[in-house]
Amino acid sequence: MGVLISDDPAVRSAASYSAVVASLKSRQVPDDDPRVIAAREGLAFHRVARAIDAEAGQIAPGHVDALVSRLRQGVAR
Repeated sequence: MGVLISDDPAVRSAASYSAVVASLKSRQVPDDDPRVIAAREGLAFHRVARAIDAEAGQIAPGHVDALVSRLRQGVAR
């Protein structure tokens, strides 16, 4: 199965990424496989995007820098 994962996680839906993970895991593909990692990264993108959408209009402009910093910390882990 050739799974093409784009550099732009928004081009695929969360459901699509979830299906990729399920398919790969059903075939015992290890967690450190680049396809599993990429699909899980896509799922994480959609979870964060949903949280931002849910809080739209409620986030104080002065908190944006702190939120960006938290995102950078999350990426660095």
